[in-house]
Order: sequence, then C-alpha cells, then structure tokens
Amino acid sequence: MDRAACSIVSTALAVFVLSCGNGAPGQDLPGVTEEGVQKFAVSLRGEDIGYMELTVDKVSEGSLLVTQRTTWDLLLMGNRKQIDMSLMARADTGLNMRRLDFVLSDGSATIRTSTVRSGGDLSTVIESSGRESSMSSSFEGDYLPAILDLACARMSWREGQVRTFPAFDPATGTVSGAEVNCVGFEPQEFLGDTVRTTVLQISHLGTITKMWAHGGQIVREEESGYGLRMERVPPGQTGDARSTSDLYEMFAVRSDPIENPRELGTRTYRLEGEIDWDRFVLDYPPVQSTEGIEVTITTGLPRETVPLPVENTEMSPYLRPEPLIQSDDRAVMRLADSLTAGVEDSWEAALRINGYVDRAVINSPTVSLPSAVEVLENMRGDCNEHTILFVALARAAGIPAEVCAGVVYLDRAFGYHAWPMVWVGEWVPMDPTLGQPVADPTHIILAQGSLESQYVIASAMGRLSIKVVR
Repeated sequence: MDRAACSIVSTALAVFVLSCGNGAPGQDLPGVTEEGVQKFAVSLRGEDIGYMELTVDKVSEGSLLVTQRTTWDLLLMGNRKQIDMSLMARADTGLNMRRLDFVLSDGSATIRTSTVRSGGDLSTVIESSGRESSMSSSFEGDYLPAILDLACARMSWREGQVRTFPAFDPATGTVSGAEVNCVGFEPQEFLGDTVRTTVLQISHLGTITKMWAHGGQIVREEESGYGLRMERVPPGQTGDARSTSDLYEMFAVRSDPIENPRELGTRTYRLEGEIDWDRFVLDYPPVQSTEGIEVTITTGLPRETVPLPVENTEMSPYLRPEPLIQSDDRAVMRLADSLTAGVEDSWEAALRINGYVDRAVINSPTVSLPSAVEVLENMRGDCNEHTILFVALARAAGIPAEVCAGVVYLDRAFGYHAWPMVWVGEWVPMDPTLGQPVADPTHIILAQGSLESQYVIASAMGRLSIKVVR
C-alpha cells in the first residue's frame, strides 16, 4: 500500500482485554479473593503474540491490589510494535472497585487514565502528552468489580443463567452494559490436569468472549471472530513471542476489484457476514444511505457552504472538546487560528486544515489510543492520529467535525480505516491520511463518534465481506 492506513484493528484487539477487565453483577461473590498470579499466553489466529499476567495482592485487611499486565508483539503494515498495557486496581476482598489506573503504550505514544470511585460516581483523569482532561460517569447499583472475568470465574453458575450489569471501560472513562451467559460445563486441560470448567460467554464493548473457569481461576479465554486467544500457562513460563503475520493483511476485507477507486461519485456495496447489523448505525445522509444490507456512498464537492465560524445550534455537539479531542487546548487553538487566518468560508478553512494534516503528520503505524495533543507533539501516526488532529483543529476553528470509522478500498481489498467528516452547510467526508480533500466513495462508515462508539466494529472483524453492486 502506498499510504499508511489504520490501527483500528490493533485498537480493537485491545478491547478484548479491556472487555474482560471491568464490571460484573454483585451477587454470589465469595468474601475473599485468593492471592497469587495467573499468567496467560496470548495468540492471534494461532500465532503467539505475547503474554498477559493477572496478579492479586492483599495490601491490608479488606483491601486488594489487582494488577493486569499485557505485552504483545504485533506487526502492522511492515512495522513491528511492542504493546504494553497495564491496569492496576484497588478493590475490596469482593473485587468491588475503589480506584483504577490504566496505561497503554506502543513505545511512541502513551496514554494514562486514573479513575476514582465514590459510590455510583466515577471521576476519570486522562493524561496524554503532559496534558490532563477530566470526565465523569455513573452507574446504578453498589457493585462494580475491577476485573470482570476474574469476578465471574469465582461466582457460582447454573447452565443457561444470564446476568446483566453495568461495566466500566478505563480507556474512555465510560460505563456501558455487559452480559454474561453460562453456556454449560466442559472438561478442559488446566496446567497438566483435566478439570471440570464453567463455560461463560461475556458480551461487552462489541466483543463476545468465551471463558472457561475452574476453582475461581481462569483457564482460557477466546474471541472467535478475529481469533484472539488467552491460554493459562505456569507463572514462570517465558519465551519470545514474535508475530510474523501483518495485522493489516490478516484482517483485510476481500472484495471484487474496483476500477478507479479514488474517483468521486456514487457506489453501492452489499455488506455480508454473520454480523448483527442492528447494532450498527449505517445511515449518514447525504453521504451514506442503506437499503437492507446494501450501502450507497455518494461523495463530491459541497453544493453550497456557510461562513466561518459556523453558527448552527444543531451542530454545537460537533464543536465541543472531548477528552481525546482537545480542541480547547491552547496549542491546538493557536495552530487552528494560524491555518485559517483571513479565511471567511468554512469549506476553504477545512481544506487548509486537511492539507496541513496531510503534509505535516508523518505516516507511521501506531497502536495506541489517539489523542490530538499527543499527535500535535509527535506529528506522526496513522489514520487514527490524522483524523483526531484534524477534528480537533476543525472544531477549534469553528467547523463542526466528527470521526468516522469503517473500511476503505486499498490494494485490491478493503481495510479498516478512520477519517473525518465536516459540516460546511452539508456533511462532507475528507481524508487527510490518504491526501483526499473529499474522501472517495470507497469509504464505508461502520461507526461514527468517540472511541466507545467505535467498539462495535470489533464485532465485524473476521466476519465481514463486501460485494460491489455498482
């Protein structure tokens, strides 16, 4: 491929660990959690990529420190990345969360979040590139465990039993719903023995994870769609895990050949696969419309534009800063002002910002949670970083903008990708990663908005196929 695409795939893989990290129903829990270490070998589609270690320490009477450390080796568009992710939680002996700290780094970008709980309220501070932003969320009930899968492993279950509950995502500081279903009991190999395991299906953040548990411990977990698996190994096991398959190629969505894919106009596609499309929003007029499982994309220059800054109360949500889209950061605002100085038309201002991000941000695959201030400091990244910086600059300049996530046609296949869309009198998609002032109609939107709204894409990975209709 001639331009960098995206790390949405690797971000979605991180969701596998996060989705098993937080939230559980507060019933049938034992009073004491066993101390010790549980270690797992992690593989992706049969290839070893790293380890995950889960440690429980008793720090005082009635207080536990739960630590989850994950190290992966991933190959993304020819670049090797070591991904380090850690989660450290303070909890009571029932794993009821009090505080949680989260760090994700790929060696070039690092993001940290710290969350403190007070009753049913959660206060989260997100730190990126030396800047901090805050957000709050809440949930109903009295119980919110720090580690979902560990808590579920220690519960008593009966076949067919289903529990639903709120669950916390440390990467975004948000609360969402989760569901755990006991699908039965099976014998499994466990550290040299054959044991009877409880088989649970955990649905959270767009992923469906199957877990086998025994004696309050986790034996194995896997997500079949994109083939991620964690297998229990002895705590002392070591060894290099180096992936040889490129993530982008591994998860490319094959399709019919498309002639002149960069040409603007209208194209129609059929989305196929065992996917619950009811969970997706696929209509984004006037750019994208759906009829059944057919999606029609129409892109072109805006027919008419509005003055800068845009004054439209309906567009105000798309002008606000977000924890990772820091459009109110002083450095972001200064740059936006300099790029749009003397410009009176919103479309002309968007073109200037798009051109700047295209030229200034070095295409470099990353595996992290994108942050506008981080990108502004490092000026490198893939589609996530290009898009987040563009949206922050556009909002700072007074142009409503939003993040789109989905797929784009590159190198005879569709690949997972992110790009921005701006409102300049009508919505227009742009793509600074691919150097397109107007994104071509091979950009199919599967989700739009903040990071948590994009998690649904994980449920399509490994399952999606695309047919070109016209």
